Amino acid sequence: MNLLVAMKVYDRVTALGSLSAAARDLTMSTTAVSRMLKELEDDLGVRLINRTTRRMSLTEAGREYAERVKVLLAEVEEVQDSTRRLDRGIRGVLRVSCSNVLAHTRITRLIPAFLAENPMIAIEFNLTSRYVVGIVEEGYDVAIRFEAQNDSEIVSRQLGTVRNHVCAAPSYIAARGRPRSPQDLASHNCVLSNFAKRMGSWPFGSKDGRISVPIRGRVSTNSIESAYQMTVAGAGIGYLPSLLVRDAIADGRLETLLTDHEPVSSPIYALYPHRTYVAMKVRAFIDFLMRELSPDLD
Repeated sequence: MNLLVAMKVYDRVTALGSLSAAARDLTMSTTAVSRMLKELEDDLGVRLINRTTRRMSLTEAGREYAERVKVLLAEVEEVQDSTRRLDRGIRGVLRVSCSNVLAHTRITRLIPAFLAENPMIAIEFNLTSRYVVGIVEEGYDVAIRFEAQNDSEIVSRQLGTVRNHVCAAPSYIAARGRPRSPQDLASHNCVLSNFAKRMGSWPFGSKDGRISVPIRGRVSTNSIESAYQMTVAGAGIGYLPSLLVRDAIADGRLETLLTDHEPVSSPIYALYPHRTYVAMKVRAFIDFLMRELSPDLD
């Protein structure tokens, strides 16, 4: 039994909550994962996981071992990175989770430049519409999101902010008119999305501070890209990031509304596991984004 490999397998099983999920993550068979866990338990002389056909749970010894293995694996990675630094090389596989809209409008086109700067790094780049991703549980090194994550195990580093616009298609404005104040939105059909958790209300700045205005609409979506397309098609008023609407506003497909008021901007964060040591590949990627992405936002 390779003890280090067995520890990595155990770490993924406990993080993902099942043998099959760990097997997929590690590109191993479930049988191989199960066999390695049994060999690890036999070597330790204790049961780490109680397994049935329907569920698994950690024993008390298993929970303590999982915590210590996670620390040990982080220390092993630090030793590896420290040694590589002597050769001035950053290497490894970087697992990145990114929101769809940020990937499609900005991040994807930056990846080739990062790889060119770091020829010994490979990237697994996964897109999702979910706001909360189990960074530690799902084994990601970095997640890029519009919102910070309230988790003591996660570090949030702000990369910049994106302006938002309240806007509508000329066809909608011709049919329903223009709202003159944020409160007028209550009588309009708004395109609802969970972008930045704004499904039922939209925030605006005012001389008295931030206000939150209730909105309603006949259509809702969990995709900000769909909300943008429906807004362009005249389905209603949208509250959308400049990353999506800049070109449509410039060519007249959308018109900005409530320009005397200030839709609240959306911060963009790089999220990564809270550790005493941050891997060189993670530092390199975040520093790259701070340099290349931040000036491209508005």
